Amino acid sequence: MSEEDRRRWNDRYRAGAYQFREHPSAILLDWQDALTGHSALDLACGRGRNAIHLATLGFDVDAIDISDIAIQQATQRADSMDLHIHWLTHDLERCVQLVGPYDLILMIRYVDNTLLSTVVKLLAPRGKILVEEHLVSNEAVIGPTNPGFRVQPGSVQRALCGLEIEREFEGLIEEPDGTRAALVRVLAQKA
Repeated sequence: MSEEDRRRWNDRYRAGAYQFREHPSAILLDWQDALTGHSALDLACGRGRNAIHLATLGFDVDAIDISDIAIQQATQRADSMDLHIHWLTHDLERCVQLVGPYDLILMIRYVDNTLLSTVVKLLAPRGKILVEEHLVSNEAVIGPTNPGFRVQPGSVQRALCGLEIEREFEGLIEEPDGTRAALVRVLAQKA
């Protein structure tokens, strides 16, 4: 991403984008029973809804997003809930120094297979990564219209080669607001 991308995302968040999405992602709730450990990393966290949920579960969370406006909004919400999350404004397409290891890494609806195959190195032994991406589809679905922000079937699983796939799904789902989305969802564990 570029400085132009940062400005675009800042403008979106400043204008109120996603302000009513304070609930965690459905996949995080659906597969919560399989999430264990103490430390977590939320990549492209936006306004922090998933990071905040993990903190309420007792995880020590590092959360990263390119938008400083989104991080400010997330910080305010977490502070109002007396949650301590380490927020970081950073462009994920540029090298970021993360300490790790993490028991859990989230990458929800942010497409970057190079980053995905790199961050698995930050997993602790038996650590898990939870990924959800928009899938290429010919169906009438919500999500990005630019095919560069959608993944091909099987590409997430290939990016996670070397990990044990615990759960996976590819197909159509109904979102909480009644719209349909084409998604790939993968939960994988480091051996």
